[in-house]
Amino acid sequence: MRKRTLGAILLAGLAVSGAGAFTASNTFTATSNVAGYGADAVTGATITAITYTPLVADPSKLASVTFTSSTDVTGKTIKLTLRSGSSVLGSAYSCTAGAFVVTQTLTCATADNPLISAFDSVGLTVTQ
Repeated sequence: MRKRTLGAILLAGLAVSGAGAFTASNTFTATSNVAGYGADAVTGATITAITYTPLVADPSKLASVTFTSSTDVTGKTIKLTLRSGSSVLGSAYSCTAGAFVVTQTLTCATADNPLISAFDSVGLTVTQ
């Protein structure tokens, strides 16, 4: 599998309706992954790892992307987008948040299993 550098454009820009917005800056601490890894500072959640899971039946396709967050995003709407350059590929994928215990796993299944070579960055949006 060809390794790709992905700019993990984690747009955790919490669209807050009402009180209490996350205002702290975030950092990423993971440095590499099978499909690639990039980092950018954002606000809203602290993502400490990103994992790309290829489809078992065809490893050239993406089955899911998993993020590890040290910020509790329970009850928030979480979406994954894939990009090629400045173009968004397809529609956003819904993600599920596991239980928060020091960290939290955010799993984003890609139902249509896009080719890993088709995208060069990922976006994560967390909203209330």
